[in-house]
Amino acid sequence: MHARLLITVAVTLGLLFMSVRGAAAAVPPGFFGVAPQDGLTTKDYERMDGVVGTIRVPVYWPDVEPRPGERQFAALDDVVGRAADAGIDVLPFVYGSPSWVTTEPARAPRASGDRRAWAAFLSAVVRRYGPEGEFWQNRPWRRPIRRWQLWNEPNFPLFWAPRPSPRDYVRLLSSGARSIRAVDPDARIVLAGLAPIEGEPFPWEYLRRVYTFPAARRSFDAVALHPYSPSMRSLAYQLRETRRVMAAAGDGRTPIEITEIGVASSGQFPSTMVQGPNGQASFLRSAFRLLLKNRRRWRLEAVIWFTWRDWPTPDRTCVFCQGAGLFDVDDRPKPAWTAYRQMVTASTAHAVR
Repeated sequence: MHARLLITVAVTLGLLFMSVRGAAAAVPPGFFGVAPQDGLTTKDYERMDGVVGTIRVPVYWPDVEPRPGERQFAALDDVVGRAADAGIDVLPFVYGSPSWVTTEPARAPRASGDRRAWAAFLSAVVRRYGPEGEFWQNRPWRRPIRRWQLWNEPNFPLFWAPRPSPRDYVRLLSSGARSIRAVDPDARIVLAGLAPIEGEPFPWEYLRRVYTFPAARRSFDAVALHPYSPSMRSLAYQLRETRRVMAAAGDGRTPIEITEIGVASSGQFPSTMVQGPNGQASFLRSAFRLLLKNRRRWRLEAVIWFTWRDWPTPDRTCVFCQGAGLFDVDDRPKPAWTAYRQMVTASTAHAVR
């Protein structure tokens, strides 16, 4: 009985490996990641070892610089340092305005003086964590940050008040990119992740408007999507539409990074994005297979699962976020964690490291 079971497991894993290997033989380290909603523990980093290549973490401007020129890096130092020690890349997304800049965090800096403050903040962060960063001095393990994502979901009023404005986002993006590249000329700038929000511009529509401003194209090196969807058909549609807009803008060779994707195993609000524990795992496998199969066609450079662990508090602005973790609120692994590990292990087994 036990021998038969072992044979069955071996065959299953072998088939999984063969189904992924052909499409993803050159998937690089760092391609797969997670976007945690809360702080990571030592146990979390141990679980990630050899599986999670990137963590996407917020650099929330109001917390790091609560008063002009007074920068508090301790919390961010801890994340960046522990990730480096674990061999994990950090993709920061920088967003939020402090109270000394605007009346609310979701109001991005628009006035020229406020944008200068934004640029100065980015310069300080890159000088700390970039390739020549002061943070890395005398550290045994160095893993400088080379990719910087500027803002989050600017096509959503929750993150860009009072309403989405591609023009204002391009201004923010342009000033931020210049500031980062002045410190690290080889840094890669990732566009803010765009999500399909009901009643707001779809990602490809917003991106089309971004391209109408000449400063946009020279200000980023990768487009970012949060192609949330309950089905593979909708997921593929979002990637195809985005690629179509990029090609029409003469930007067909620029890569796409999926900096958030996921569904929930449970939730307090009814939604097609809540699919049960086994449904969540099945979705992850199907989504990763689809993205790996089309990785070269869609020029995908990253796939980051949202999120690492469930959140204890319901959120009416996101009906599935509470239960989207690979682990539950009691830190128990869900079937989706097994699926994540299997897919990553199979697709990176023969990657060039």
